[in-house]
Amino acid sequence: MSSQLTRRDWLRASGLMTAGLSLSRFTPAEAAPTAEQTQSTFANEFAFTAPPDMPKLRARLLANENPLGIAPSAKEALIKAADSGNRYAWMEFGQLKDLIATDEGVKATNIMMSPGSSDILMAAADNFAKAGGTILTSAFTYDDLLRRSEKLGAKIKAMPMTKDYKFDLPAIKASLTPDVKLVYIVNPNNPTGTIVPTAELEAFCREVAPKVPVFIDEAYIDFYEPAERPKLGKLVADGQNIILARTFSKIHGFAGLRLGYAIAQPDMLKTLHAYTNGDFAVSITTLMAGIASYKDIAWQNHCRAENAKARSYTTKALTEMGYEVIPSAANFILFPIRMKPKTFENQMFANGIGIQTREYNGQPFCRVSVGTSEEMVMFIDSFKKVVG
Repeated sequence: MSSQLTRRDWLRASGLMTAGLSLSRFTPAEAAPTAEQTQSTFANEFAFTAPPDMPKLRARLLANENPLGIAPSAKEALIKAADSGNRYAWMEFGQLKDLIATDEGVKATNIMMSPGSSDILMAAADNFAKAGGTILTSAFTYDDLLRRSEKLGAKIKAMPMTKDYKFDLPAIKASLTPDVKLVYIVNPNNPTGTIVPTAELEAFCREVAPKVPVFIDEAYIDFYEPAERPKLGKLVADGQNIILARTFSKIHGFAGLRLGYAIAQPDMLKTLHAYTNGDFAVSITTLMAGIASYKDIAWQNHCRAENAKARSYTTKALTEMGYEVIPSAANFILFPIRMKPKTFENQMFANGIGIQTREYNGQPFCRVSVGTSEEMVMFIDSFKKVVG
């Protein structure tokens, strides 16, 4: 029996739902999209036909999760907070907001908590697409917000990426028209793992945000080296109309605990709050674990270093086999494959390795999450068997 599920439904329902996962992505034209192309329908990120016998995964490398789990300090805080599980989180929100505000150079009133960043993306889609208009973005990026916006009647104008698979900010800026309601940028980008240089992104925001809101999805921002990490909170502090969406699901390992936040102008947060429960959608147990994890810089550094090590090993191994790997700054790798996506997926899953595939300009790609070093060895060994 086949079933079509959304990303969140799929993650909720699977334990993990493994083999037979088939993905299709929005594919742009090489040149700037025509009016018809900008209205192209975005496919579900996870769309699959469940096979009768799903093999058990040896390596779960398809959801960009942190394979090392949550910090021991976060686990301790989570267990301790269970005694308060009969209470709603209330005053405790201030503790985490103050920590974030200090790091980002903003005020606590510039921050709204949420269960992961998905609620923030959906709230933005609900608000900016409700009266139609256009959402301006890149052709090869994370599309939850885009699909929701399209369903609500907005047009999606997706500009082709640069030759090195990055957001083409000059092209996006040149495509601004009066009907553009929101500019959507993912940095680091998913699924390419590429980043926009901080100075270029900051200059873009300062020029564009006074004309139209700029939404920057920074789900993978914590995988930057700390000294290189962009601090766009200063743009919010300067009054710029940008929205930063963050999640604890990645380096903090909170994919199942659900915690995230938005940084924006207070009026914008009030607008978005109308479409979500905001702070109070977060449980006190998750919140207290989040406070502990945010403070645990040593664990974040450990996870970042382990991710970089496993990512480097995998990139080197694939390169040595003659595959061109897109340089990634995140916890996943994208590279072109030489097999039909469905065939490749089925054979990798048959080997117990969960991955995803994408298509861009007719070229199939594999997107593999970075697991532990041991898991990436299993991935490479299985990959060699599958591709021959």
